[in-house]
Formats: sequence, C-alpha cells, structure tokens
Amino acid sequence: STTLLSASEKGTLIRVFDITSCLLLYELRRGTNKATIHCISFSRRSNFLAVTSDSKTLHIFSLEGKREARSVCKFALPSALPSLCCFGTEERTVIVIGQGGMYTKLRWNDKGEMYKEDQTKFLLMTETDD
Repeated sequence: STTLLSASEKGTLIRVFDITSCLLLYELRRGTNKATIHCISFSRRSNFLAVTSDSKTLHIFSLEGKREARSVCKFALPSALPSLCCFGTEERTVIVIGQGGMYTKLRWNDKGEMYKEDQTKFLLMTETDD
C-alpha cells in the first residue's frame, strides 16, 4: 500500500497520507473526547477504515468521497481494554478481539446501523492466571 495513517495525540483525528506524493488524503474525526487509539485497520479494498480506542468504541470510516469526514457508524464495545480490529471476509463486516478475551463479529448497513452477528468469550481467566 502507498498510504500512511497517523492519529493525533488526543486520538480525535485520524489522518491518511499518500506516501508517494506526501499529500493528505483524508482527515477523519473520531470524536471530541480524548482517547488512546488501540487499532486502525484498512478494509481489503481500502475503502473503509476501522478504529478502536479506550473510549470503548469502534468507528468505521468511509474512504470514498469527502476528504474530511466523521465515522459512518460506531459501535459501543464491552470494555475499554485494548482491542484489535480487522475487516471480515464478508462485505461490511468487522471483527474485534478484546484483551479480555472477547471475539465480536459486527455488520453494518447503508443507514449506519451496526449490529452484532456473533460474540464469543474465547479466553476464560482464572484466579491462577497471570
């Protein structure tokens, strides 16, 4: 890929640059409250971007159209623990895996509505686990 992503110190802005021309392609607003970004992921066709943060949210941004944009949809995550996100093999699906051991598969529609398709606790912590 020829793109570079950066997040502002406050975690409110995500910038997408073209590294061959050094041009700013997109400036995306995650929100107004300070947050630590945990994960940023491109979709397979690089037309969407997923972002998770310690504000317990997943944001999906469209990389088609406006240069400055807000998320097309967001989803409240169960925990502020660090989480990884990636796009699923099916169109408009995203997978979030939280440090607490939760796997969540989400789908969104053209109206910006996002819903859970699957959720599984794949890691059970016990008192003897470190």
